[in-house]
Amino acid sequence: MAFIGIIVDSKNEMQVKRILDNNLNSPNKEHTVIVINDKNIDNIRNIRFETILVITLEELKGKENNINELFENTKYLVINSDMESSNLELINNMKLNVITFGFNQKATITASSVEETFMLCIQRRLIDINKNVLEPQEIEVKVISKKLSNSTHNVMGIVSTLLIYGKNEMFF
Repeated sequence: MAFIGIIVDSKNEMQVKRILDNNLNSPNKEHTVIVINDKNIDNIRNIRFETILVITLEELKGKENNINELFENTKYLVINSDMESSNLELINNMKLNVITFGFNQKATITASSVEETFMLCIQRRLIDINKNVLEPQEIEVKVISKKLSNSTHNVMGIVSTLLIYGKNEMFF
């Protein structure tokens, strides 16, 4: 069983968790999605996360040492490149597979359109968890949830994480 951690603001954490659960898990329940927040970060340091999705670190200010501990044993880190640059310094000198998302031109995954249909662009080659290669391309994402459609970074983070797990068809 693989553990996937998500760090997102408290008002969106349950929705992001639900979407990842619905898109990743088969009847065999292959993945466990765990919300990482200020209430549980001290107690989950022994969990080895396969992937951690970071949409925002605002609610974990002052917990940088705990965050670093979690990142050290993580295989994939999917992180919002539009965050304050001091938050991104956490990943310096770490040996992680880092996938960035955001409106930053250097991000691995960016949004080329955020209207009724999201068009996300993979800007450079990605290798997913199954060693399949994803070449640069645009991906159309239809977002049904109105709440989610108001948060482009949530959509980009979820899609980036699902792509790592070889999910090309996504349901929001």
